[in-house]
Amino acid sequence: MHSSLKNDTTYKVIKLINGETIIASLTSDDVNDIEVQEPLLMTVEMPDVDSNDGESLNLSRWIEPHTEQKYFKITKSSIVTTAVASIGLSSYYEYFIDKLHAWQDDNDEFDLKTYEEDYTDEEIYEDLLNSLEAISKAIH
Repeated sequence: MHSSLKNDTTYKVIKLINGETIIASLTSDDVNDIEVQEPLLMTVEMPDVDSNDGESLNLSRWIEPHTEQKYFKITKSSIVTTAVASIGLSSYYEYFIDKLHAWQDDNDEFDLKTYEEDYTDEEIYEDLLNSLEAISKAIH
């Protein structure tokens, strides 16, 4: 089992019975439920039939747009399965959370724009690739 790059945290991919898939930091695991921190909804977009592009993974806030709460309990009976997130997915999750926090700090006042509108896919991918290049050059 691997850990993320920050705080020795392991992120979980959680498949729910309603069909949603989320990624989050698991903060507790009780008999009847789990508690997660900063869950993000994972959606996979299929390319157009005419496109040679592959699938793309999008992350978005799961419940947070509707609450200030950062920790959520999920009943185990609503979970199909869980898995440890890959190193690449963990890096993407951390990158997205960092960008989301930066965006929230910059937009403390009520604003109708969303994170997704403020950052283009190209900016996100470029920053992510740059952060992965810096990680790969690190001495281990």
